Amino acid sequence: MAKLNRAVAAPGAAAASLPVTALGLTGYLFIGTAAVLVPSVMPFISDEYMATGLTLTAIGLIFPARAVGGILGNLLAGAASDRLGYSKLVWVAALALAVSMALTAAARAWLLFLAGFALISIVQASLTTGINAMVADANRESRARALNVLHGVYAVGATISPLIFGVVLEQGMPWRWAMAATGLIWLVYGAGALFLTRVVFPPIEQSSETATAASEVGREQGLDAEEKKTPKGGVMAAVLSSVWGELRRALSANLGMLRNAGFLSLFLIAFIYNGVAFSLLGWVALFMQESAGLSTFYSISMISVFYIALTAGRFLCAGYAERLGYAATLLILAVGLALTYPLVVFSTAAAPLVIGIFLTGLTLSGLFPTALAYGTRLYPQQSGAVTGILNVAMIAGAMLPPLWTGLFSDLWSFQTALGINYVMAFLLVAVCLYLARIEPRGVRSAE
Repeated sequence: MAKLNRAVAAPGAAAASLPVTALGLTGYLFIGTAAVLVPSVMPFISDEYMATGLTLTAIGLIFPARAVGGILGNLLAGAASDRLGYSKLVWVAALALAVSMALTAAARAWLLFLAGFALISIVQASLTTGINAMVADANRESRARALNVLHGVYAVGATISPLIFGVVLEQGMPWRWAMAATGLIWLVYGAGALFLTRVVFPPIEQSSETATAASEVGREQGLDAEEKKTPKGGVMAAVLSSVWGELRRALSANLGMLRNAGFLSLFLIAFIYNGVAFSLLGWVALFMQESAGLSTFYSISMISVFYIALTAGRFLCAGYAERLGYAATLLILAVGLALTYPLVVFSTAAAPLVIGIFLTGLTLSGLFPTALAYGTRLYPQQSGAVTGILNVAMIAGAMLPPLWTGLFSDLWSFQTALGINYVMAFLLVAVCLYLARIEPRGVRSAE
């Protein structure tokens, strides 16, 4: 084992960690940009496709397409990284993202556009997985610091990019050109990642391959030459088999956790957090135009207001959650959401709407990280499974509430739809009250 660690920390790998980390940070800045592209152009998408006879309910299918694509992308990334390695996965996924954005920007038929958007989500999820693993692998002695900085850069991109999109779209740039231009950014990034893979990454790849070879000697010796070779025609079957195996293992590991009432409460918190957030972010630009009569730029800039509050709130929760206790922190945030969200639901003037969006982002900010911390405390030996199942809740939240928000907006209005979503705030308060009541018993049983 000592020899293995020395091999991983080879001088070449240490020298390469800085450019590798810089590549990952740049990629996550762009991922933050791409994450808010669709909310930024949602008013234009709605105008174009409603003119063809589509309803807001049909247009809301964008959110399930994104969620399904994210699930598939995360599963495929595991199989792809086994074959390519994380650094190669990054440049392959970046180039594929450039192509998928260009194709989607060119798609006029609604079903083709929807399929293209699902493809974008698949590739982007794979890229996200690859960058996270690549940065962690390049910073073995300081993974927590590197990954926290990485996700902080994501928030910066998500905060700044709506302002950029707002300016260029208000100046008359077609929204499809904005999507194609984002794809061009990924083309340049993918080319740069490919160059670094050829020039800088080999020491890291070589040390990783040494570690992998050392850990799997027994398995390799048990395979004959024919079993080691995968026929070219069977590559897709092997990938699908790997994805199905990952899915079965995840389900078997996670179903037991959901039988625990405390952990099921955390699942609901993750679902409500992303449900409220994505219902607001996905439709906020269109909502602000219709309800407050704001311009394109100011409507899209509401996404930046939300992310500024989200970033600030997470730093505040990081400073106080340990002192207050996880359940108390969750309860404070839940009560805050119940008190402030009505500003979004019932206001028609711009000023209270902006304040409501900011306060909603602030009160939502610490819900998922704190729930994740609570879950890993309940199951300290299964942090990977805890993260996986709470991410499933997040994906479900990104899919269902935004979809029914579009449906209820069609039937009544955006304010009515957001008012229906307000019910989730009261469910959140009830769940957090339950966690506050059981927290001491849950901690003792876990220990």
